[in-house]
Amino acid sequence: MAARRRSGDAETESERARLWPPPQGFGLALAAIALVFAGHLAFGALLAIPALIGATASAALLLVCLATPALRRDLLRIRGLLAPGGLFLIVMVLGGLSLTPYAPGGAHPVWDFVGVRPGAATIDRSATLLELAKLLGLACLFLVGVTTGASDERARTAVNLFILAAAAFGAYAFIGFVTGSIHQSQNGRLEGTLMSPNTAGTFFALASVVVLGPLLRRLRGRSAATALQAAPGYWAALLILLACLLMTASRGAALASAAAVAALFVLLAWAGRLKWTRASLVLLAGAVALALAVALFGETLMARFTRVEEDALSRADLFRLHWNAFLASPWSGYGLGTFDTIHRTLLDSSSVEALWRVRATHNVYIQWLEETGVFMAAAMFACIGLIILTASVRGLRRSRMTQILFALIAADMVFIVHGLSDFALQTPSMAMMWSYLLGLQFGLSQGSQR
Repeated sequence: MAARRRSGDAETESERARLWPPPQGFGLALAAIALVFAGHLAFGALLAIPALIGATASAALLLVCLATPALRRDLLRIRGLLAPGGLFLIVMVLGGLSLTPYAPGGAHPVWDFVGVRPGAATIDRSATLLELAKLLGLACLFLVGVTTGASDERARTAVNLFILAAAAFGAYAFIGFVTGSIHQSQNGRLEGTLMSPNTAGTFFALASVVVLGPLLRRLRGRSAATALQAAPGYWAALLILLACLLMTASRGAALASAAAVAALFVLLAWAGRLKWTRASLVLLAGAVALALAVALFGETLMARFTRVEEDALSRADLFRLHWNAFLASPWSGYGLGTFDTIHRTLLDSSSVEALWRVRATHNVYIQWLEETGVFMAAAMFACIGLIILTASVRGLRRSRMTQILFALIAADMVFIVHGLSDFALQTPSMAMMWSYLLGLQFGLSQGSQR
């Protein structure tokens, strides 16, 4: 135990010693994370221009990686990219076909109705072209993340920068919320600049789980007495992020974060990395304290849980409406980015008042099926699932950086679970963030000690 503690202390001191000069990969990680958070600050990059700027900047970052010999070698030595790359290619090919009448389901009848020939599977070519450009940008940012994660030191640098940026964003959102300097769409719920408290909840839930990785790593071999002193920066970041998560009053994000934390401990136990030390008990006590804080101070969140049945009925009506629309055009859908157009055509006198302001299906899976059809949606879901599965299997074989890697993988659960009841992934900057973190975990799962 003493030897392990000395080893952990030496590693911590080594990490601290590398704060200046900047550690390996600092520039690449800083550029990617700055791009993601610039999108968050630009109101989630919801408008077309900031979204396209983000996609173009992602492509430029990938070109930098390819033009730098050391980075290019690291990217090219990562195994297993062919399969998810092939699935993504299918997505792009089917997306391109949706701009023509040659998609699996043929041209949509609306083009004949307006007398435009040739028609297309999508009902809005410009919206679909924009979404395909965003998807290419996400692919580029994923590969930038893979390149970053190909080196353990670069991955550690990227995770630390992400945590720092997330904590700073949380502090900014908190100050803006309490002072009223940031406009809030729903009174009493923090949303920062992400235009939705639920989207903000997804962000803070994911960031809180990511923090647990390096925090658990720092606590390894520590006594309960020194647990809080071992990583004051990570403890402070976790406190900020959890406070912001609580203030979003997002039920889905709270449940998704719980699922992600459970997934993290399952991965650690499966890999034989979970050991109940006194420091671990400090974390458990912190979790209990958080639960008490929710009960005592999370008045808005608890009040929203009392309305869950009412809101579930409303969401069920929305899901049913769009599920039936999917069944009416199951093979190629209505085209990426066409939700608003579809939604307006589905409303009638009984639903227009309640659902007119809805801007997403509140279920990522139904929306993708509706917009893209079963083939394209299946290819995208399989692509993401294969990335996470590959990272998980490889992570179980690793002996280093496992806490950080498993925290990144567990954080995926926030998007997967919350996507059942909300639309955070429809926010471009959130999709950019997840693409980068998916690439980071994929590269880190193979990783190196350089």
